[in-house]
Amino acid sequence: MTISLDGFAEDRNGSVGTLYPDIDALHDTEVLRESQWKTGAVAMAWKEFAMADDPDWYAGNYEYQVPIFVFGGQAPKKRPKETDT
Repeated sequence: MTISLDGFAEDRNGSVGTLYPDIDALHDTEVLRESQWKTGAVAMAWKEFAMADDPDWYAGNYEYQVPIFVFGGQAPKKRPKETDT
């Protein structure tokens, strides 16, 4: 298992299935709701950010609607859409 500085974890094959076998069930937990309420910003690795086909997906869909700082060697080809939250 690998855990990056931003907390993204995966197994040696790049899968997060063992950590989140039922991601939909996680959404309905008090633990996630409290984490969302207390989080002021997210530090995200480029690999995690690139998992979305469209960078605009994060605006309005990502669990944490806070500023996201993406660490990578280059800027995205398209500046992602921003929300006012």
